[in-house]
Amino acid sequence: RRSIDFKLAVSTMLSVHACRALRAKRAAVAPLLQRNIWNVSLPVLSGPGGAHTTKYRIVKPGKDGVEWDDFLLALPEREHLMSFTKDVPLFIRYLKVVTDLEGRSSDFLAFLERAKSGLIVESDVYITTEELLAIMWKNGYSDQERNAVQFTFPGDYKFHYPELSAMFDIPEEDTYKFCMRTRTEQSHIGELDWSKVQRKGFIRDHWLIFGTGLVIFKYFPFFNYYFGVKVFGTSMWCVTMYQLLNRWIAKSCRRNEYMAAQKTAQDVMDGEDKIVESMKRFSNDAKCSEILASFKTEAESKISDYRKALVMKMKDDLTERATKQLQAVASFEASMGSAMQELVVREAASSFRDQFPGDAGMQEAAFTAAVKSLSGQQLDVTEDPVSKHFSDAFASLAGVDLATIAGDPQGSLAQRIAYSQQLKEAEFKQTFMVTAQEAQEIQAIASEGGGSQFDLDKLAPHSAERLDALYSSINAKVGYSLPETLGTKPIKETSDSATVTYVEQVNAQLAAASKTLREARLKAFVAAF
Repeated sequence: RRSIDFKLAVSTMLSVHACRALRAKRAAVAPLLQRNIWNVSLPVLSGPGGAHTTKYRIVKPGKDGVEWDDFLLALPEREHLMSFTKDVPLFIRYLKVVTDLEGRSSDFLAFLERAKSGLIVESDVYITTEELLAIMWKNGYSDQERNAVQFTFPGDYKFHYPELSAMFDIPEEDTYKFCMRTRTEQSHIGELDWSKVQRKGFIRDHWLIFGTGLVIFKYFPFFNYYFGVKVFGTSMWCVTMYQLLNRWIAKSCRRNEYMAAQKTAQDVMDGEDKIVESMKRFSNDAKCSEILASFKTEAESKISDYRKALVMKMKDDLTERATKQLQAVASFEASMGSAMQELVVREAASSFRDQFPGDAGMQEAAFTAAVKSLSGQQLDVTEDPVSKHFSDAFASLAGVDLATIAGDPQGSLAQRIAYSQQLKEAEFKQTFMVTAQEAQEIQAIASEGGGSQFDLDKLAPHSAERLDALYSSINAKVGYSLPETLGTKPIKETSDSATVTYVEQVNAQLAAASKTLREARLKAFVAAF
């Protein structure tokens, strides 16, 4: 008796605790099962169709044109089931291995052709991976075959009846029936086509209810015309319109709610990306103190290296410019020497052409030499006027100093050659030497700028431009090179108002340094004259 009472007490206590636990579980799950239209949907119920509560008080994702029902109670026909397009790349790779081992290549090609654009199947006619492994174990498949399925497919993979038919070489009708029986035995709540399973003629049923109720109510007291037509009729009309429009209204609300949630999520993601992008700008801020600690030492060493490199660059530029100028002088002199022989011959021939028409003796000697040459006799140099003229002209150049002879383009051969030589020397001086006119022009500009206290600001704009031109042309003549600028560019202005003052200050210092360099360069140039 005591043991029985004890057992009853324990059972009562356990039942009480079980009831409490069940209530707590229902209280925790209840917020997930209800849909609050005035609040944001929970992520677990989010979707284009929102949340749909079936007639069994079970929440499913809402879909357009879909009705959820228990297969064991509804016993749906095949045409009542909802279909969808399934992508099966993993299954095709597995089926390829299986059919190659079993020699069923034609079955694989047929299935591949069928699933090329996606496999169209009923969404709830399937068995899971665990169910398939249990069936394979019951039917005597080896561990290797079951492991191949287990390690290839995930645990939540759904094998629809066309896949089972191709895998095990079974007619699709049999695999369909087996999958439907499996789902029905488990009271699976699946998707049905609303257009196929919805009740037909519900407006007719409402009018029949209205008419029947009106006939019945008219025999009761206090149910007059006003209640029957106005109250009861209007209520029935409202119920009819609600059942007609509730799916359309719910669909619109859920779609708009889902789109708003998607937009909010996208805005949140864009904001997070911008925050991360902004944080990346300050990723190296921790190194600033380390860099600034050694900035002075590095800057001093780099400035000294820069000065050394600048001097070496100036030296190389000066050497290169002087070398090119000396090469130009040497090539000019070589061209003058090579042209000397051509000049002598050309001037001797020119003097002969000028002298022969007016000299009767040369004409007589030329006629005599021609007759003697026709007779076959050997001519002496003194007998041929042409040979004699060239021989005398070349002999007249022996021991003659062309630098002391006054040049004459119509004189003797020596005078003509001296004239041409003097023209070449004048060209050489104009090309490679500073002329007296240029020196006088520089002195005049120096006087305009203050003489010994030369100041560029005192010069007129055209005088300053002329001084720059003279500086460039004279340095090019003598092969001298100096940097004309610092090699820097002004900093561009930014949109940050905090840095405008700093940028302007740096640009002003660069401009002042460039001006100082120019003044020092031109003062040294003017002082040389």
